Order: sequence, then structure tokens, then C-alpha cells
Amino acid sequence: METLSFHYHLQIRFDQPVHDHHFTLRCFPQTDSRQCIEGLQTNVYPNEFISDSYDSFGNHCILGCADEPHTRFLADVTGVAHTGLSESVPEGNPWREHLFRRQTHLTWPDEALLSFAASLPVCSSALDTAQAVMEAVADTIVYTAGVTNVETTAAEAFALKKGVCQDYSHIMLSVLREKKIMARYVVGMLMGEGLSHAWVEVKEGDAWYGFDPTNRILVRDQHIKISHGRDYRDCRINQGHFYGYGKQTQEISVSVRRKEA
Repeated sequence: METLSFHYHLQIRFDQPVHDHHFTLRCFPQTDSRQCIEGLQTNVYPNEFISDSYDSFGNHCILGCADEPHTRFLADVTGVAHTGLSESVPEGNPWREHLFRRQTHLTWPDEALLSFAASLPVCSSALDTAQAVMEAVADTIVYTAGVTNVETTAAEAFALKKGVCQDYSHIMLSVLREKKIMARYVVGMLMGEGLSHAWVEVKEGDAWYGFDPTNRILVRDQHIKISHGRDYRDCRINQGHFYGYGKQTQEISVSVRRKEA
């Protein structure tokens, strides 16, 4: 187990004022059987009209609207996470299980990815199969920033044999779903300094277990989970719309450190 302090920072600057800015923020870790979140503090600007909510997957969200003109949008989230409390998270919404069996636009395989999936074994359990798939994806893809983006599909990243955590996760999801294994996309934070991180959860029995294909490790006490869904699109940290012609400059940083006693 670990006790980790975390800070998620998002700032968007506009070179001209924008207004009627409606947004959904999804950057708030929640307590579950694997992690306990304490001292969660959020600072959102502008904060004229904001409210807490949950999306259809149970992820904690803040919904907001900033009517007045502004040139800056800010979200800071800090707190402490006690992690590694359990190896798994119990099933929360069994009626949604079928969604995690189906391919999405971002995970849909082409012939090359189907061939890759067919070359990998189906083991005696979903977890053993997921371990084999994770190893194969980690052996095949080279971590390379700047060659993919948030709309890159699993098939496109697999063709490049390059990508970042989002691509590793989409490829792993694509293969697992071809093998009829229930799997979902996860966004969270990893110990260190950088950006948000993505990994995969696989269902075995009545619980979900985490696999981090980018780092070729099981999800344990260095990971803080924020949200899950079918793919990246369900877990967007920030989404919305505004009126105005301002060009955006976005700044994101994530810091997770071991909290000293």
C-alpha cells in the first residue's frame, strides 16, 4: 500500500475573450475498494455556475457554465490517495457489461490487428489471457510521443507500431474484445511528474483487475484511478463548447508523489 499526494492541473488560455462556455470536467478520483481518497479539493475558474454530477459510467464530473467573457479556464484538483488496498474493484453496474464486450470506433480492428489477435493464446482465465496480451502489446509497440493524437485508432497505432499510453490501451482493448473478454478503458494518474495516464481493466468473476500495458505491469499502489469507459472518448478530462474566436493554448500537468509520514 502507498499514501500518495496528487495534483491535477489544467489551464486553457484564449487569446480573445470567449463566453457562454459550457463544460464537463472529469478529473476527480473516487474512493473504491482499491483506493481511498481523502482531502479532495477542487478549484475551477470561472465558477459562475457549477454542480457535481456523475456520468452514465459512474464517473464523478463537474458540470459548469461561464456566461461572462473570460480569457482563462482553470481546474486544479488536489488530494491524498491511499492506494493498493485491494487488487480489484467490484462490478458496479452489471447492466452495462455488454458495452465493454463491443468494439468502438477507436478500438475497431483491421486485418493486421485481427491477425495479431489470432496469434495470441486464449488462456484458462481472462486474467491469464490479459497478461499474455499485455506482454505482446508491450513487445510490439514502441513508446513514442507526438506520432498519434486523441483520435488515433487502435488499428492506426498498431500499423505505426508506435504510440503513447492511450494507444497501448486501445490496442489491448481491441485484442481482448476480439477474444470475447470484457475490458474497459481507464484514465488515471501514475506516480511521478507528467500527464494523465491510461490503462485497461479486465473483468474476472465479479471484479475488475487493472493492467498497464505501457509499463508492462499490473495496476497496484502506484496508480490512482479517475474514470473508466469504453474508450478514450468516454473518459475525456475536459469537454464542452463556447462562443468566441479565441485560439486556445492548453497546459496540463500531473504530479503524484509519495506522501511522507
